[in-house]
Amino acid sequence: MASAEVDMLSHVSSSSVTQSVGIIINEPSSSSIGTPRVFTSLSPGGTREWIPSCSEELKPIVGMNFKDPEEGLSFYKAYATASGFTSRKITTTRRKKTGVMAFQYVVCNKEGFKASRKPVVEAVEDKSDKARSTRRRMLTRVGCAQMCMKNINGSYVVTYFKEEHNHPLYTPGCAKFHKHGRKMSILHKKIIIDNSKVNIGPVKSFRIMKELTGSYDNVGASKQDFKKFQRDLKALIEGSDAQMFINNFQNKKLLWSAFFYDYELDEEDQLCRAFWADPICRKNYALFGDMVSFDTTFSTNRYNMIFGPFTGVDHHKKCITFAAALISNEDIVSFEWVFKTFVKAMGGNEPLCLITDEDPAMKVAFPKVFRSTEHRFCMWHIMKKMPDKVCRDLPPDSDFLQKICKAVWSEEIEPSEFEERWAKVISEFKLENHDWLLQIYEKREMWIPAYFRDLFLCGIMRTTSRSESENNFYTKFTNPHLTLVEFYMRFESALDAQRHTQGENDNSSKHKHPECKTRSAIEKFASEVYTTTVFYEFQDEVESALFSCGLDSFKKEFGLDVYTIGEGCRVRKFDVLFNVETFDTSCLCKSFERQGIPCRHMVWVWKAKHIQKIPDAYVLNRWSIMACKKPIFDLEGNELEQCVQDVDRKRLLNDLWSEIHSCVSLAQGNELTLSALVDNLRSLRLDLESQSSIVDGLSGSVSSKAQDIELLIGASVPSEILIKPPKVSKNKGTGVHVQGSGSDKRLKSDKEKAIEQSQKKKRLCKGCKKLGYHDIRNCPEKQK
Repeated sequence: MASAEVDMLSHVSSSSVTQSVGIIINEPSSSSIGTPRVFTSLSPGGTREWIPSCSEELKPIVGMNFKDPEEGLSFYKAYATASGFTSRKITTTRRKKTGVMAFQYVVCNKEGFKASRKPVVEAVEDKSDKARSTRRRMLTRVGCAQMCMKNINGSYVVTYFKEEHNHPLYTPGCAKFHKHGRKMSILHKKIIIDNSKVNIGPVKSFRIMKELTGSYDNVGASKQDFKKFQRDLKALIEGSDAQMFINNFQNKKLLWSAFFYDYELDEEDQLCRAFWADPICRKNYALFGDMVSFDTTFSTNRYNMIFGPFTGVDHHKKCITFAAALISNEDIVSFEWVFKTFVKAMGGNEPLCLITDEDPAMKVAFPKVFRSTEHRFCMWHIMKKMPDKVCRDLPPDSDFLQKICKAVWSEEIEPSEFEERWAKVISEFKLENHDWLLQIYEKREMWIPAYFRDLFLCGIMRTTSRSESENNFYTKFTNPHLTLVEFYMRFESALDAQRHTQGENDNSSKHKHPECKTRSAIEKFASEVYTTTVFYEFQDEVESALFSCGLDSFKKEFGLDVYTIGEGCRVRKFDVLFNVETFDTSCLCKSFERQGIPCRHMVWVWKAKHIQKIPDAYVLNRWSIMACKKPIFDLEGNELEQCVQDVDRKRLLNDLWSEIHSCVSLAQGNELTLSALVDNLRSLRLDLESQSSIVDGLSGSVSSKAQDIELLIGASVPSEILIKPPKVSKNKGTGVHVQGSGSDKRLKSDKEKAIEQSQKKKRLCKGCKKLGYHDIRNCPEKQK
C-alpha cells in the first residue's frame, strides 16, 4: 500500500483513523479456506483508506475462536462501535446434511453496493401532475470490508478479517446518529405504548423523552426508531389481532371471575361481534343502571367495527360506562345479539329507559329483547342535524333554530301544547312540506320530552352537553387506525380516567362541605346527604322556593292538601299534592319524576309545613354520598369489585417508581452520589437479567423485541390462530371504500364541507387569474 499522508481522527474509546492515499487492491490469501471474495474498488474519496486505531483487545485477528456465532457477532459489534463504524450480519452458509452453520459473514454497514434498477423515463410535461410513487433514498453502500467466521469442530474461527475501510469513519459527535450508538430500551418502548393510550403518537413521545432526559443526545434513540417501534407493534399484532383481543378477555376472566365477555364469529371464523363488561362496570350498572345510553357513532379501529358503549350517569352526574360492544354490521341480528348479551351480563335486570340514535335496525331489535324498558331517541343527535337539514333552506339571519329549540326542549309543557308550538314555528317559516321535519315529527313521541314528562332520565334531557361530552370522551383516547389490541388498551385507559374522576368526586363530597346560602334546615340536611354536584342543583331549587315561589291558592281534595304554587312573573302554575300523615308529596311539574331531585314547589310546601329535612322517600340513594358503599354480587356470588391481584401489582409498581424518583431527586446535586446510584442500579439490572436468562434457558425461550412488546401490551402472540381478524366493514359514515360497493366516499354535510373549505389555502387560478379554492379545471368562469 502506497502511503502519502496520515490523518489522526479521534473516535470512541480514543480511537484514531489513518488515511492512506494510493490505489488500494487487497486480495485474500490463497491459503485462507472459505475466505469470501473481496471486491477491488476505489472509495468515493478516490484512493483513500481509513484504518481505525483502537485497543488491541477489541480488534479481531485471524484465528480467533468463539464458542458460538452470537459471541463473534457481539465482539465485532463492540469493535465497530469503538472504531467509528456500524456492522451487520449478512450471508449464513449451512451444511446441507446437518443444517449446522458452516460460515457466518459479518461486515461493515457500507459493505456491498445498491442493486441497479432500470431508470423510468417520463415525459417532462407529465412530471408536474404525477405524484411521486417511490421515495428518494440516500446511498450508503460503497463496497467496504468484512469478516468471516468458519465452524471448525464446533468452534467458530475467524478465517478472514480486513481492517481497512474505504470511507470516512464516524466521529464521536455523530455516534448518536448511527445504529450502534442508538438503542430502544424497555423505557423507550414503555413510554411509546403508555403515551399511545392517551392518543400521543411516537413523534410526540420522542419529544417528551427529550424533555425528560434533558437533550436529544441523552434520548439514546432517534425519532425514526420511535416510529419503527410503533410499526413493529402493529406488525406483530397483524394476523393474530382478533385472537389476542379475545385472549385478553380469557386472561382477565382467570384473574377476575366476575369479568364477563362474549363474542361471535362469522362463517369464515372471523370476529364479527364482541361484548365485555368488567366487575366494576357491572357494579356501576347495579347502582346507576336506571337510565342507559347506547351510542354507536364512534369509529375507533382499523376494521371500522362499530364501537357501542353502554353508558349512564353516576351520583356526581358524570358519565359512567356499564359495558361495551364491537359489531361489524349495523343490522337487526347484531343489535339483537348485543342487547341480549347486555341483559345476560347484568343478571337479567333491564334498565328503566334506553336511549339510542334513530337507527331503524336498532328500533326493530329493541322490542325483541327488552320487555319493560322504555325506548327513546337521543335528542342531541337529532338536534345536531337541524342546522344542516333545515337551516340551509332558510335566510342566514333566520331565528328558526331559537324558536324550534324553545318548543322542543321545554319539559314542563303537555303534548298538546308542544304540538301547538311546533305547528306555529313550522307555519311561520313555511316548512309544512319539509321531508325531514315531517319524518322526525312522526317520531315525536320517541324524543320530545313533553311525551315522557314522568320518565326518569337523570336530567339528561335538560342539556345537550351530556351527550356531547360522552361523544367526545372516547375520541380523546382512540382513533380510526387502531388494531383491536391497541383499542382495548386505550379503552381501559379511558375507563381508568373515568374511575379516577369518580374517585376524586367521591373524596371531595365526603371531606368537603358546600356552603349553604340560606338558614333552611332542609338545605343543611341536603348538604350532608347529596353529592356536591347534586346538592348545588337542589340548592337552586331551595333558593327559588324561598325567594321566588308563592301560594296562589289552597284546597283540600280526597284527603290531600292541594297547594297551587306560582313563581314570580311566570304565568304557569303547578299543583302540589301533600299527605299530612305520610308526607307523600307530588308536584304536577313532574321534575322529581324526571330527575330524582325534589322541585322548588315541593320544597315550598315542606317549608310551609315546618318539615326540617327531606322525607326519606325523596332522597334517592343514587344521588347520595354513600351510593357506592353497598357491596354488589353477581348471580354466581362473586363480589363485583376490583381485581385484588391487579390492585396489588399496580401499588407495587407505584411504590417502585416513587422510590426510584426519590433516589434520583436526592442524588442529582452530587456527581459522585449520582455515579454510585447508576452503578448500583446497573448491578441490580445485570443480576435481574442473569436470573431472567436462566429462566429463559429453562423454558427454551429467547429474549427479543417481540417479548418486550408482549410484556408491555399484556398479551402474547398465539401459536395457533382460531379467531381471524374481522373484515373491514362498510357501515354508515365510515367513508371507507369497499370494492364493488359503488362508492368510495361517504356523504358530507354542508357544514363539514364549509369547515374543510375554510381550512384550505387560496391559490391563483390560471384561468380567471383570481385567488380562490379552485383551479383552471373547475374554474367557475370556464363553466360559464
